Formats: sequence, C-alpha cells, structure tokens
Amino acid sequence: MPELTRRSLLRSAASLTALSAVLLTPLPATAQGASAGTAPAWSPQPLPFTDANLVGAVNLGQGRTWAAGFTLRLEGKVTRFTPVVAERASADGEWTPVEAATEAASTVSSRVNAIDADGPGDVWMVGDDTSVLDGRIYTQHYDGTRWSVVPADLPEKAEAASLLDVDTGSDGTWAVGSAQIEVGRTWNEEKGVWITESRQAGIARHFDGTAWRDMPLPELPGDLWYLNAVQAISADDVWAAGYDGDSGRPLLMHHDGTSWSKVTAPGVTDRPGYAQGLSVAPGGQVWLVGEDWSPADGTTRALVARHDGRKWRRTEVPDVPARLFAVTPVPEHGIVVVGQTLGERREAIAWQWEPALPGSASGTAGGRWTTLGLPQPAGAGLPGDTENTAHAVVGDRGGLTVLGTSTAPGAEPQPFAAFRRSGR
Repeated sequence: MPELTRRSLLRSAASLTALSAVLLTPLPATAQGASAGTAPAWSPQPLPFTDANLVGAVNLGQGRTWAAGFTLRLEGKVTRFTPVVAERASADGEWTPVEAATEAASTVSSRVNAIDADGPGDVWMVGDDTSVLDGRIYTQHYDGTRWSVVPADLPEKAEAASLLDVDTGSDGTWAVGSAQIEVGRTWNEEKGVWITESRQAGIARHFDGTAWRDMPLPELPGDLWYLNAVQAISADDVWAAGYDGDSGRPLLMHHDGTSWSKVTAPGVTDRPGYAQGLSVAPGGQVWLVGEDWSPADGTTRALVARHDGRKWRRTEVPDVPARLFAVTPVPEHGIVVVGQTLGERREAIAWQWEPALPGSASGTAGGRWTTLGLPQPAGAGLPGDTENTAHAVVGDRGGLTVLGTSTAPGAEPQPFAAFRRSGR
C-alpha cells in the first residue's frame, strides 16, 4: 500500500533560473548599522563555481582555507544536490575547486550543511538523508589522502533527517541536527494511502573512529525542536544550540561526558528566538549567535551571548534588525559575527566586538561594536530585491575571510567571498 508522508522544514526550496554575474562593492559602514568610521579594505575573491550556496568554511592553518557548499539542479521534477568544496592555499591566493570532494559524493544528492576540520588530515562535512544511501544521512570525511562518504543512521521511526553542524577535534567528532519522527499513522480509505503524523526533534551523533553513534538527547515537550550548532571544549564539555518550538525560544544543551541535558540561561533562553552558531575562543569561552524578537513589538535583533565557564551572559548588540549565523574569535580582538540585516534591503553584515581592555575577553560590559563594511554583491542585472547573506567567517592573525550567498527571486544562488587583511 502506498504511503503519504509529511516532510518537514528539513528541505529548502530553491528556484532555478539564471542570475547574471555579480561584482562586490563595499557599502558605507552606516548602512550596516554599527559604529561609523573609515570602512575597512576588503578584497573580493572570485570563487571557482557559480549557482551554489556556500554554508561553511574552515581554517586549516598557515593561511590555508576550505569553503564548502552545494549546487542544485532541477532534473525533471527532482532537485539534485551536489557537494562542492573550494580551497585557498594562502590569504592572497586564488580559490580552486577540490574536485576529489565533489567526485566522491557525486551520486549522493545531498546538501552540505556544515564543514569542520582538526587539521588538514581530518575534515568532515555533513548533510541530509538521501535515497542513494538507503535513506541514511550523508557525511563525508577527508583523511589527508582521500575523501570517503560515511553514512549515519536515522533515528528509529524517522522518515527524514539532517545533520546541520559538525565539530571535530582531538576528542572526536560531534554532529547535531534534526529528524522527522513518526508518531502515528492512519489509513485513508478514500485515497488508498497511509497518512503519517510526525514530530521534528533534535538529534546528536558522535563519530567513534569507526561509525557514527547516536547520543540520546532529553525528551522535550512539543513537536518542533532542533539543534543548529555544536562545539566541544573537551570530551566532557560539549555545547549544542538550536530552537525549542514549545517555548519559541533559543535552545541550549550540554553534554558532560555521560549524557545531554537542557540548560536554562537567563537573558539568553528566556525570550523568543533562535540560536544559530557556536564558537570556542582559545581561552575556552563559548560564544553563541542567532536572533531573538522583542515581546513588545516583535522586531528581530541579533543575539550574542558568551559562556565564561560558569554562566551565560548576553552581550548588547547594535540596534539594527538583523540575524546572525556564525561567529569566530579574533586573537586579542574579541569576536567577529556575520549574518544578514532584516530591513527593506537584506544585506550581508560583519560586525566586530572588542572588549574594553585590549587582550581581554573576560567580560562583555564596556566592549564596543564596529561595522567592518562588508562588500555586497552588486552589478548590472542584479534585482533590487536580492538577498545577501554572510554564512561563514574564519580568521587568524593574517586576517578575516567571509563567505556567503546572494539570492534573487527566480534565480539560482550565487556565492561570494571577501578577505580583509589584519591592520587594514
């Protein structure tokens, strides 16, 4: 008997017509809503592919950077996804395609949702479930020599699942995401199909060197919650963040080496919003970014918070409608966050927060935000309602690299990258 299932928010819609080539031009600092001043100098960097979403980047050391995403094509009535990876050997170098990564997963048809690495010999990408892998979740590993697809199992009774973030380090590799899990089914006599009822719930996986293992999460009320981000400080200190649909608030979870538990953080998880990204600073502080909404008027503002080893503290942000997707520590200069404004025009943004005392990130009071004047895709033929989003930022003492995607109604997404040298 045929079965009718309800797929969830796990699949993103995409339109599939041509978009003209884009150029990068910097906007005035005041257009992005933080402190004004001399706009930093950015160098737009051409990428080796078009018609792609860029979702993540990782610094492999000595200026070497990898960026990952996916292309999509409509084949008949089916949308086909192909992973893509680009490499830059140095900050001033050219981006070149990592063909071996694409070839290894050329038949998989999955989005790439995240990338991370513990050096050039341990790189992971994660994505969605796919029929090519018998319904299992696509993940891909590079061991310094070759790329391999390493499928992860779905939870019991799951009809779909995605791993949305990955973190790999000396204590192993973690991945988190979401699954659509069946909770019941009824037979529709008139249509001759099963009607499946399901709920969306978070999932967590740990790679033990051989296979992905399920790391059970607490049962939460409601039928919609998921995890967007994960970061491990050590084997017994792992953080994950996402969204709790039951409360409508950012969701925080912690793994103590034995089990996961939900964490309540006043000022962070007590107002409506989402957590989108996590990052760990060299001193062990955990930074969180996302968005939240004012209970008074419903306006959206960027969410930034920090865990100092004892408690979570919220950081005041520029008074601009915006959402944030990624954060990276900057040596001796606080953090850089990237995302998108939510005004009449949706523009990619990069803001830097510096603590009041140079070289210290021990407190958030007294720090200041600076807009980094991130370039925007622009040029002839680009519609005025194009949305630009910065999805990833990586940095070292050499400078910052921001990557993102430009999308327009009725057009394929176009990736962009820009580099800003330190001290400029």
